Amino acid sequence: MLVIASLGLAGNFVLYNSSLKYLSPPVVQVIIQLAPVMLLVSSAWMFKEKLGRHQIIGVIALISGLILFFNERLIELFTSFSGYTVGVSLAVAAALVWVVYGLAQKWLLRQFTSAQILLMIYIICAVILTPMAQPQQILTMDNRQLGMLLFCCVNTLVGYGAFAEAMARWQASQVSAVITLTPLFTILFVDLASLAWPQYVATVSLNIWGYLGAMVVVSGAVCCAIGHKFIRPSK
Repeated sequence: MLVIASLGLAGNFVLYNSSLKYLSPPVVQVIIQLAPVMLLVSSAWMFKEKLGRHQIIGVIALISGLILFFNERLIELFTSFSGYTVGVSLAVAAALVWVVYGLAQKWLLRQFTSAQILLMIYIICAVILTPMAQPQQILTMDNRQLGMLLFCCVNTLVGYGAFAEAMARWQASQVSAVITLTPLFTILFVDLASLAWPQYVATVSLNIWGYLGAMVVVSGAVCCAIGHKFIRPSK
């Protein structure tokens, strides 16, 4: 199971980064949101986590909100081909293998702590990816690129460390619901980066449906996480 989790995470890293060669970050975030939804449903089946009425409502709101939030890009997604199609395929594959990683990690938490699991997974991932790495590329990077690389390294440790701790304390279905907020943060930081470095980052424009979708996504995530405090279970 540890090897399966490691292959899932390593595969997600490679496939996700490969998809960015063909698609913009916001578009990739649309497709990658398949992952938390699939994790929510599959974890309910695999770990016998009962989906409450509030979570079902939340999932419907999440899916509807994402469709509204990326309404302009969804048309582009389904009408573009060639390299765009390759990028979409890579992103979908990245979402699928991430679900495998999430389920395997949840199972491993029965026997190990989150810190132990991450240490073992990172070591195995390093062994898997090292033969394909080209460390000499670091020497060709400027300070800006080195800073981004360092940030990605820290982000991986902090992000997946927090994810593992959340999985240890919460149901996988609830964790996956909160992760669906990722597109909102992506758009927010893209806009902030476009203000700070307009020569490198283009701003993201949203229409009225996009902003409405953002509110629906947030509402759906909140409903999945704490909706049981407001919606009484049916008898």
